[in-house]
Amino acid sequence: MNRTGLLSLLAVSTAMSLVVGCSKDTPPAQQPQQGYNGQYPQQPGYPQQPGYPQQPGYPQQQQPGYPQQQQPGYPQQQPGQQPPAQQGGGLQIPGLTPQPSSGGASGGSAQALDPNLAQLAVAPLTVFANTEAPGMAKEGPTVAGNFQEGQTLEGTFTFQPGKCYTLVAVGAGIQNIDLEMQYVTPLPGLSPSIGKDSQTGAQASIGGKANCLKPLSPFPANAKFIVKATKGAGVAAAQLYSK
Repeated sequence: MNRTGLLSLLAVSTAMSLVVGCSKDTPPAQQPQQGYNGQYPQQPGYPQQPGYPQQPGYPQQQQPGYPQQQQPGYPQQQPGQQPPAQQGGGLQIPGLTPQPSSGGASGGSAQALDPNLAQLAVAPLTVFANTEAPGMAKEGPTVAGNFQEGQTLEGTFTFQPGKCYTLVAVGAGIQNIDLEMQYVTPLPGLSPSIGKDSQTGAQASIGGKANCLKPLSPFPANAKFIVKATKGAGVAAAQLYSK
């Protein structure tokens, strides 16, 4: 091959090398890898780790209600049920709480009656007064009442100096009547007795048959008389006389 042909071959080879070199594209810049779905991007040289799935929230454990334990010896109270009412406004203690009398009413006041409605006792009272308080005048109104056994009824008067007093009472249906006259004082529980009857039965008197009671004090004093049905029940009437 001559020199001229060799130069031409070198020139062609050089041109082809330039064309091939210019045709290659510049590789794109490497984009940073983005994780998705909560997964970490793959690290060079390490296999891709799977993302941990989100743990579901634990459901709240509802504790079963503890059944109410019934104490032995105590009945369980039902809803809406009221406790039994306590008698007498307080705790009833066996052996200390007064028990009602089996023989009927005991103590307390008798039911006061109009004397016109108690003629069963008022009528014989007038006859009895003619014997026990002859020539004496009535001192205050007639007291009458409907009695249960043990009940009492009271009347008030002024115990005047210079006077003489007799108290009479008659019962109908009542087997025994007791009478007493007392001073009235402002001190609780202090009521000195003026006199008591000494009879038994449905008729009683204090200061009867010329034995009337006279005040020892020169000053007037507040007083009262008490009629009590100590046995039996029924109607009774009482009247105070003076002269």
